[in-house]
Amino acid sequence: MDVTAKIAQFVASAKYENLPAAAIATAKVAVRDCLGVALAGSKEEDAKICAEMVRQEQAKEETTVIGQRFKSSALNAALANGTAAHAMDFDHSFTMMGQPTAPIIPATLAMGEALGASGRQIIEAYTVGFEVAAKLVYSLRDSEHDGWHAPSTLGSFGAAAACAKLLGLTQAQIEMALGMCASMASGIVANFGTMTKPLHVGLGARNGVLAAKLAHSGFTANGKAIESGFGFYQVLHQGAPLDDKPIEELGRSYALLSDGIRIKPYPCGGLTHQVIDSVLEFKAKHGLTPDMVERVDVDVVKHTFERIVFKVPQTGIQGKFCMPYLVARALIDGKVSLHAFTDAAVRDQTVLKFAERVQMNLDNNLKKTDAGGRPCRVTLRTKSGQTYTREAQHAKGSPEFPMTEEELRGKFTECARETLSAEAADRALALIEGLEKVGNVRSLTEILRG
Repeated sequence: MDVTAKIAQFVASAKYENLPAAAIATAKVAVRDCLGVALAGSKEEDAKICAEMVRQEQAKEETTVIGQRFKSSALNAALANGTAAHAMDFDHSFTMMGQPTAPIIPATLAMGEALGASGRQIIEAYTVGFEVAAKLVYSLRDSEHDGWHAPSTLGSFGAAAACAKLLGLTQAQIEMALGMCASMASGIVANFGTMTKPLHVGLGARNGVLAAKLAHSGFTANGKAIESGFGFYQVLHQGAPLDDKPIEELGRSYALLSDGIRIKPYPCGGLTHQVIDSVLEFKAKHGLTPDMVERVDVDVVKHTFERIVFKVPQTGIQGKFCMPYLVARALIDGKVSLHAFTDAAVRDQTVLKFAERVQMNLDNNLKKTDAGGRPCRVTLRTKSGQTYTREAQHAKGSPEFPMTEEELRGKFTECARETLSAEAADRALALIEGLEKVGNVRSLTEILRG
């Protein structure tokens, strides 16, 4: 397979005018969701640490560090903004492999602001990057992908493609940028539940900016580094069956249309969301209160069982990957809110006491019904002897179970208000929703600076 060359050819030839209108509409929804979440995420401790390191670098002031009231280089800002965008685990997912497209918007905005790009150019670049990441995901759809975190492996390629488009790189230069990313790809699942998980997204965004800028300056790499012997596919996915059809489809089909994005209504690990949906449904339908519940069993597949690993959270970040805590929060609060993941919140003894009634179990008999399925079964038993059971494949916010436009706009506003005034949040929202009409993206990023 000439994977690298085919990706580079697509990136070099793609044009805004040829993008399907529905793909553009989905791209704008993605930008709105990501930037809202990044504004809220900028207040998280991991994002603040990263931003402070960037501030101390005193690099060239060309790009906004979201929510931090200063500018830095595109490279440093991509790192900080990518980390902020994933700090709350509230950013949208793709059909498979979690959030492989998460670094693309932070990278695109960082490079775009530095260049004074228009809103149309931002949409064009983001769409190109999204499609590259998505097709790479599908080329590996039969891989177990065990151990690697896709935002900083596959996401680096998408971010590089987007930045290469903004820089107007030639096909040969794009091949070099992609070759560099094959060496930059990294990020291990062992770091879930720590500050390093959102750093993966920051690294993916930075990798994309760095690779594109180096390629623009004549830096070289192996032009077949994705598919060659000892290349990305072979080293990170040794023995995995590869499918070249998705790569062939670049420019002919759009994952933004066929798959879309899966927006999170809850700021925690996406593999838990079908469970939260089920618990909230039980509570609403049957008027359940915590004191009525005897036990909750959550049956999950191996992929979920190996990633939602914390039984008793010690930190707010661990709470995002702790099934008993999340079930307890949903039943006690009737929601899972932005502020349920502070270190103080996860030590709430009332919540932790109820969490002891929740058990997560591995069930190898649960099967996906489609590529985007994340199967689970929730069984709730009351003290009076009643049992409620719900099986689910898809969570709220997915194309199969979409959030309303009102809910989506509400999520942006709620997140943005963590950092911006009401007036500033409204102005940012208006610019994002009319992004294709924005002459220079700096009019938006100035607001996002805080």
